[in-house]
Amino acid sequence: MSEEAEAGPSPKVNGENGNGTNTFDDLYVDDKMRRMIVDLQRQWLTDYHDSREKSLVALTEKLHQEFMEDQERVRRDLLVQFKIELDQTKEELEKKHAENLKEEIEKLSEKHQRELAVAKKKQWCWQCNSEAIYHCCWNTAYCSVECQQGHWQIHRKFCRRKKSNGGAPGPVQPIAEPTQSQQ
Repeated sequence: MSEEAEAGPSPKVNGENGNGTNTFDDLYVDDKMRRMIVDLQRQWLTDYHDSREKSLVALTEKLHQEFMEDQERVRRDLLVQFKIELDQTKEELEKKHAENLKEEIEKLSEKHQRELAVAKKKQWCWQCNSEAIYHCCWNTAYCSVECQQGHWQIHRKFCRRKKSNGGAPGPVQPIAEPTQSQQ
């Protein structure tokens, strides 16, 4: 590219073109001046591009920093919100668990009361703690004749039947099975 083309058209001075603007066509610019103007123009363009690039880099860094700060703030906010929701969920689950435990305890307590009531209606062998089917006296019953005979050495000292029968153990009376109305 020639220096004339780089410098552009030489300006006219003292004249006007057809659209009313001044031109510098009559101004004489020598080659040295023209090179200086072209060099200045190149320098200004280089400086302009460098400063523009520096400004863009600074702006990019600033925007990136703001973006990272915004991202960190959003992350903190989300963590706080997540912790709040997690605590609420934990609290709700603990309440449900406590309610479930309470219901289960109530069910087991009711079952225990029913089983206890059934057990209280039964008499138990004094010797082996099995369900008794034979009754000796007011608070002594046995599941078999063998248990009654094995326990006799201890029981005879307190037996009311012995006292009323004169010392010999009487025949063991079977306990009547409870009828349907008694259950």
